[in-house]
Amino acid sequence: MSNIEELVEFNKRFVENKEYEKYKTTKYPSKKIAILSCMDTRLTELLPAALNIQNGDVKMIKNAGALISSPLGSVMRSLIIAIYELGVEEIMVINHYDCGMQNIHSSSIIEKMLERGIQEKDIELMNYLGMDIKKWLNGFDNPCISVK
Repeated sequence: MSNIEELVEFNKRFVENKEYEKYKTTKYPSKKIAILSCMDTRLTELLPAALNIQNGDVKMIKNAGALISSPLGSVMRSLIIAIYELGVEEIMVINHYDCGMQNIHSSSIIEKMLERGIQEKDIELMNYLGMDIKKWLNGFDNPCISVK
């Protein structure tokens, strides 16, 4: 059984046993805060514990490096919805040391993409359509400076 199949099977039992009941809350964050943080697996339980965040307290938005890489991207869309539809009044951007995005170089990622079958012409198409894929895939050197 694959990892995804295991997750789906667990979820079926979770729903059948109504274990979700204890997690019910509204879609509105009680603390009126949205947090943009890194998707690092080490933060899954650590960050809520470190901030005393409970289910329903905040809107949590996660991505690689806690970055807003485009003014028209999904992070900005999520923040706009959180503010204007879900009652968010404050935004926290939380990064961390030893981040996986730290010191990442786009050339290495593009090389791996090509090795896995992504066509060079598709990467060139992204650039042609106005996305600077090298800039978009680059990481950062200092997590403190990356939070702007």
